[in-house]
Amino acid sequence: MSAIHALHGFIGAGKTTLARTLERDLGALRFTPDEWMTTLYGADPPAAEYPALLARVRALMHSQWTRAVTLGVPVILDEGLWTRASRDELRAQAAALGVPLTLHVLPFDPATAWERVAARNDQPGAHFVAPATFELFLPRFEPLTTDEEPLQHVVRH
Repeated sequence: MSAIHALHGFIGAGKTTLARTLERDLGALRFTPDEWMTTLYGADPPAAEYPALLARVRALMHSQWTRAVTLGVPVILDEGLWTRASRDELRAQAAALGVPLTLHVLPFDPATAWERVAARNDQPGAHFVAPATFELFLPRFEPLTTDEEPLQHVVRH
């Protein structure tokens, strides 16, 4: 049955680990932008080019995941959905496609997240996140608000 399972969490929250588990357990097609970015542009693309490269990857992924759900394939969106606006947009897309949306919410703990990111940075082929980038992105993260909870099915991890 077609469904969208989207992950909401900051860098290092464990989104990709959960996405892989859901992919296996649900028989779903997983979309992880970091993997696509690393495959297409390397582990540490130039910062000045990163936004444009990521926009290309997201556009390609969007065309593929929306096609998959229209064909009845469940999808996992491993994107983070950091802002209320991005979550509102996804809710609208799910409604337009007539597909149920489950939002998987991971805990927001910056100290633990940085430990995970630092360990991941040491792994060959991992999508690299510099400490300055991590700190720059922290204030951009908007946790799920209580008024958003009833707008989709929410699973807290």
